[in-house]
Amino acid sequence: MVFIIAEERYAIILDKLKFDGIVKTSDLKKELNASSETIRKDLKYLDEAGYLDRVHGGAIPKSDVKPDDNDDDVYISFKVRQSQNSDMKQSIALKAAELVKEGQSIGLDSGTTSYELAKVLKKKFNNLTIVTNSLINAYELVDKKGFTVIATGGVLTPDENSFVSDFATLILDKINLDMMFLTTCGVSLENGITDQRMDEVVIHNKMKDCSKEVVVLSDSTKFNEVSLITVCPLESIDCIITDSNIDIELVEKFRAQEHNIIIAE
Repeated sequence: MVFIIAEERYAIILDKLKFDGIVKTSDLKKELNASSETIRKDLKYLDEAGYLDRVHGGAIPKSDVKPDDNDDDVYISFKVRQSQNSDMKQSIALKAAELVKEGQSIGLDSGTTSYELAKVLKKKFNNLTIVTNSLINAYELVDKKGFTVIATGGVLTPDENSFVSDFATLILDKINLDMMFLTTCGVSLENGITDQRMDEVVIHNKMKDCSKEVVVLSDSTKFNEVSLITVCPLESIDCIITDSNIDIELVEKFRAQEHNIIIAE
């Protein structure tokens, strides 16, 4: 058995943080062959030295942490999330596009996987109506000839570039969507779909309610995770698309309870 000294662990942790935008205690335990207590001490040392910020279950870069009212649930910026698991998100977006038909009306929220899907839809389709509360999605699609882009409006958040508040839901009372793609921070059998920002959840649910079908886009790292705010139970969605890194035994548990999971190869 090979043991790694503290300085080597620090270097590995910081390299992984730089590349992935986040480190998880569970992953570091396996990669570094260390105990939970050792990883906790390493992250504490690096936090106090100013290299990172500890969050529940791991750590994120120093400049991208924004504490929430709940110390166990810390907001992670769009910029950091965009760099996390990008290959997984791209594969999920490609699989999600297979469910879309030319001419449909599609709802996209402000998540990073939603943004990957917006880019795929732009390449693959000629005639779609896209409704979104994301300024980033709207800007990506605005020059696509044949697309109708409807931004919800509302209060614009600078950290997410998304429209929030009750104002953002008013237009949704007048819209009927064929399909909504819902991104998330957590998927679990017990807690359903959860997210980290309350002001986003209001819009997610309103967009979900005016859609014929609701498809959750979630990379495999978010399964068995529970974030601060409950969005909806699993029974209120039609299917979940995830990546091929998902544990097959976990998939079978979901399917045993009649929850449809599509795996993007």
